[in-house]
Amino acid sequence: MAAVQTRRKRKLGQFLHALRKRAGKTEADYHALTRKTQSTLSRMENGYISPSWTELGALLGLYGASESERREAEALWEDAKQDGTRLVHAAAFTPEARTYARQEADATEVRTIEMIVIPGLLQTPAYAAAIRLAGRRFLDPSVSVEQAIAALAGRQRRLPQLTLHAVIDEAALHRVVGGREVMRAQLLHLLEAAKQPNITIRVIPFGAGAYGTMSGGGATALRFEEDDPSAVYLEYAGGGKWVDNPADVQNYLLHFDEIITEVALSPKESASLIRTLATALKET
Repeated sequence: MAAVQTRRKRKLGQFLHALRKRAGKTEADYHALTRKTQSTLSRMENGYISPSWTELGALLGLYGASESERREAEALWEDAKQDGTRLVHAAAFTPEARTYARQEADATEVRTIEMIVIPGLLQTPAYAAAIRLAGRRFLDPSVSVEQAIAALAGRQRRLPQLTLHAVIDEAALHRVVGGREVMRAQLLHLLEAAKQPNITIRVIPFGAGAYGTMSGGGATALRFEEDDPSAVYLEYAGGGKWVDNPADVQNYLLHFDEIITEVALSPKESASLIRTLATALKET
């Protein structure tokens, strides 16, 4: 199995990298101690692999770590060994989506803006299945709808531990995905989700006019504990892309704040609109 970068392993790697640089040790010193390559050192310091317990102790000795630094490194090592980012039905995700889901599993807050679909964390199984079937040309045909729904359910099980801010364009609420009953159930599900204290749903009404991200598809910002920087992910049919430039990430975060304060309806107004649309689907 290919080595997978996780936030926990990366934090350990960054800590060891800082100790190595402070001690003035090079890749050659690492090789002399462990008989491993520079590539292995790079993968370890970038969070793709973790050292063994014995190797960790040897490196801390080589780097001249203090007792408090040893305790911190050992705690980070133990944390990295806890595979909190293991994915349910990982094969159901594209490579890009697997990376995103692992990052999402480590996040404390998710901010998402969607123009044409309901955000994945808030989708019902029937709605998600309809989306999956409609996009089948862009997806792996070996992954069944059932596998994809199970993978989504695995992500959704973490919702109680997240703070979720979902901004949804009114267009996504009007599009009858999967038929009237499926869409009505989806809208009612949004209303129930919005009652949870950790979930906020706001709608961008048709009357709001143009806004910054409407021409580019959905965007999701992840925030993490401590001083880890926020990350922004842009999803498109068949894949996705991370926004790497810190200035661009900051622009997305500022844009999200602007939409909340200047464009979107309040949570109460949003719920009222969703309820009206759900009622209309029942009556016609």
